Amino acid sequence: MVYESKHLVIIGGVAAGMKAAAKARRESPTMKITVVTDEEYISYAGCGMPYFIGDIIKDSKKLLVREPPYFKNMHNIDVLTRHQATAIDTKSKQVKVKNLENGQDLAFNYDKLILATGAQPIIPPLPGISLGNIFTLRTINDAVKIKSFVDSGKVTNAVIVGGGLIGLEMAENLVLRGIKVTVVELLDQILPPLDKDMAQIVQNHLSEKGVEVVTSDGVKSFEGEGGSYVTKVITGKRQLPADMVILSIGIKPNTKLAQEAGIEIGATRAIKVNDRMETNIPDIYAVGDCAENIHLVTGKPAWIALGSTAAKMGRVAAINATGGVDTFKGVLGTLIVKVFEMNIGKVGLSEREAIKEGFKIESTIVPASDVSHYYPGAKDIIIKLIADVPTRKLLGAEIVGTGVVDKRIDIIATALTFGATVDQVSKLDLAYAPPYAMSMDAVIVAANVLGNKLSGKTVGVLPQRVAEKRDRGEDFILLDVRTEMEYQSGHIKGSQHIPLDKLASRVHELNKSKEIITYCRAGLRAAQAYRILKNAGIRNVKYMDGSILAWTYGLEK
Repeated sequence: MVYESKHLVIIGGVAAGMKAAAKARRESPTMKITVVTDEEYISYAGCGMPYFIGDIIKDSKKLLVREPPYFKNMHNIDVLTRHQATAIDTKSKQVKVKNLENGQDLAFNYDKLILATGAQPIIPPLPGISLGNIFTLRTINDAVKIKSFVDSGKVTNAVIVGGGLIGLEMAENLVLRGIKVTVVELLDQILPPLDKDMAQIVQNHLSEKGVEVVTSDGVKSFEGEGGSYVTKVITGKRQLPADMVILSIGIKPNTKLAQEAGIEIGATRAIKVNDRMETNIPDIYAVGDCAENIHLVTGKPAWIALGSTAAKMGRVAAINATGGVDTFKGVLGTLIVKVFEMNIGKVGLSEREAIKEGFKIESTIVPASDVSHYYPGAKDIIIKLIADVPTRKLLGAEIVGTGVVDKRIDIIATALTFGATVDQVSKLDLAYAPPYAMSMDAVIVAANVLGNKLSGKTVGVLPQRVAEKRDRGEDFILLDVRTEMEYQSGHIKGSQHIPLDKLASRVHELNKSKEIITYCRAGLRAAQAYRILKNAGIRNVKYMDGSILAWTYGLEK
């Protein structure tokens, strides 16, 4: 349907806003469309900014997907940059706007209004926070400022406050520029969306690359010479030299304009919308980082700010605002990030989140090869799957490793979207050839392992639980069933060693009154040892999921 005399106003001009504008024009060739944004640039690839700073992307203009003249010339869309929406009058259906270049006040009447005001970085009110060379990274201008300072050659030490996705991407890219980097995280782990056991694998990789990672320690203040530029970061436990600081604590939805207009804010403190992206005010929609969503696994409100989600929300709002009908049912929090040679992905609920949501869960950690193990270039990945015990439905997955992670995360995202069980995932007809996968893909192997645990055919224990049992001083046998050469090259402290091929004949050497936990390199032999011991009549036996490849607590020789 064409609205020849109608006016669509969009506030915000990055992923969600410009996607909405472009889709609205395709839906309605003659509708008047105006985009208002307080930024200088529009439609830019914000996720690429760390790689621009790292000099992997040489020119900031490559991050600009489209510029205002393109939208005007190609789509007849008016894009007003450096114009700030200051108020929304929902009764008269008018948006008040200030031209930030000359201070002129403007007003636009709207028939439909899409809010794509995004999010803003969290800046804590700490002593010294206003010192020079303390940066946030949210816009193209932010990235240009940071890169310019790095290019000056004046940066030897950098402190990144926050161990989330952007913080770790920045850590990698600053190291590539020859800078000593320290990451400070208030929580007891980096990458908060992941479970601690999987995040620790990534932390160990960062340490191997020379990044100092400080957890369970918060920044208290910043100090600088002459009160001008930062030179030192003071935490609760240490003092860190710093020529620059990147604040990567997190972001919060930018909802001030919406709240002042009486638009309802949801449980996540983002704008509440229905599956058509409609707010509680007729003819006003909200999309992108300023709007909340529904989590497809829990069915509850969620706020997960990702560019991929923003674009989908913008498209749906545009269809509805131009007279069509479309819905967006929710998100899974699917994420992927590269940290040096390691790829990290997550979808759905972590084990910690699932327990918090009240699910009775079973989980497993399974190392596997990303392609056939004999094919040149085969690499390890480690998959953690979480399932609901009563229904056997998959709840989430986390995958880390130097191999191909993204396609496995996408497989599981698809399965979660349609409510698949572990058993259904284990039967998926996935593509196979040696250069691409094992004959039974890593996802299928992990699903089979988890299915066995759910059925009670095996009893596994995660490495983190084994470490906790050891730290508590529990009396149990940790049985290494690898070869003699493997054992001598590095084993878990305090473990007993019996090679798998000799285990059946040496069962008598084990104290059957104690709990026995078997381990190997990746878990397969540990599971085989589990069955040997069970068949020998030993009741209290488990195997360690993931074994050495998932053990992050050090080995002794």
